[in-house]
Amino acid sequence: MHLLFFDSEFTELGIDPKLISIGLVSEDGINEFYAELSDTYQPKDCSAFVQEAVLPHLQGGDVLMTMNELAMLLGSWIENFEQPVQLVTDSLSWDWPWIQEIFNDVAFWPKNLDGKPMSLYANKVNTTFIEQFAEKAFSSNVPRLRRHHALDDAKVNRLALLAWNECQK
Repeated sequence: MHLLFFDSEFTELGIDPKLISIGLVSEDGINEFYAELSDTYQPKDCSAFVQEAVLPHLQGGDVLMTMNELAMLLGSWIENFEQPVQLVTDSLSWDWPWIQEIFNDVAFWPKNLDGKPMSLYANKVNTTFIEQFAEKAFSSNVPRLRRHHALDDAKVNRLALLAWNECQK
């Protein structure tokens, strides 16, 4: 099973959050996917935190797309792995529902995507280790990783799990 690490950014931690962006990186760190949504939210929908910490990192341009475009492009990207794929996140309760919404039409669900995601904290991964690793990764300047940027958060999750696995050897 090939792992894809993912993260999402959304308007609030409330009753009616709206998807802003999503980022994924492959287990080997080579393949990346990043998208920002053009039709799911307005800046006024965002909490003060999101306006300060998330919106300034948005890139726009060729990564800006509709939810339908995202479903098609992300589905194709995942299917290009030509092997079973499992998504890994640090927040099943906040990130996984976006995958279900993106692929809400059975026709869009990638054929090789496992319907059960993996939590970054599964398999006895130490929460404190992961959080400390992430803090170091974000405070490091090489490479520059932006906290609350969906792709960079996915990259840090990947690196944290690799570091944890290395420590367990």
